[in-house]
Amino acid sequence: MDARRIAAVLLVATLVVVSGCATWQTTEEASPPELPKRPISEDTVMLEMARLSLTSAEELAFQNVWQEVDEQSIPLDKRRELATNGFRVGIIDFHMPVQIRDMMKGRQGSKGLNGEEMVQVDGEERAAINHRQFARGKRSEYVMVPLQPEVSLLEKIDGVIRGGTYEDAECKFVMKAFPQNDGRVKIAITPEIHYGQARQRIEPGEGMFRIETRREIRVLDQVGFSATLEPGQTLLISGTDEPRGIGQVYFQRESGGSLRRQVLLIRVAGTQFDDLFQTPSHVKENLPLNDDSTDGLLPSHFDEPTGD
Repeated sequence: MDARRIAAVLLVATLVVVSGCATWQTTEEASPPELPKRPISEDTVMLEMARLSLTSAEELAFQNVWQEVDEQSIPLDKRRELATNGFRVGIIDFHMPVQIRDMMKGRQGSKGLNGEEMVQVDGEERAAINHRQFARGKRSEYVMVPLQPEVSLLEKIDGVIRGGTYEDAECKFVMKAFPQNDGRVKIAITPEIHYGQARQRIEPGEGMFRIETRREIRVLDQVGFSATLEPGQTLLISGTDEPRGIGQVYFQRESGGSLRRQVLLIRVAGTQFDDLFQTPSHVKENLPLNDDSTDGLLPSHFDEPTGD
């Protein structure tokens, strides 16, 4: 065997040995690309909601909030009727008043019994800010006053004061959202009192009757109202400075031997538009109510929808 053939055989043998001893090099698996977020359908809106239970000091600070609230967005006749029954309503523009932000700042969150996010306010639990999707015109029930052995109510209808007592009662807001073609959202709210024992009832349906098990319902149409908001605006609902009538029942709660004012905030967090086709000059701020917002959790004070 000549020298060149011997050299070739040695070279092949060396390559085989080297390749046989080489370690297996694995490339780090790249994580699969994330799918784009599913857009909100044209028949659905996202609302962000918070209820505050004010201390006496916070209630004093809260009086200045109304200077930054557009109450003229509610028709005059309806504002008068709301005020007569102890309600005060208006729209906060895109910047939340500093008094409200201070009230929500620094709250430590923890999981509640039903998995909802809760925060502590001087020993009292308060439901944190939550997101909830609303289908067009679909009824949702928000429990403003949890189950009470008895609720006494004074209301004013067409100038006449009426009184009533309701046993085993819950005070709720029935909410419906209606997306508009321009990206705004019309929110309709009607207070209801659900009381008594649940009974089976025969209700008319579409071409047939259906059996429902529910309690008695007192619909308070005189304090029902609607407001149209742009994404990022917030609907503020609370009681009059001097608590009275229906508003006193809905917006005052006893805690630690004293009565606390309740405030409900409803912000339009997202619509089918979400600034996708707007130029930067037309995009307005849409900031969450605070940094502790929780996505996809239902507050414990939402009842499941009971129908349209």
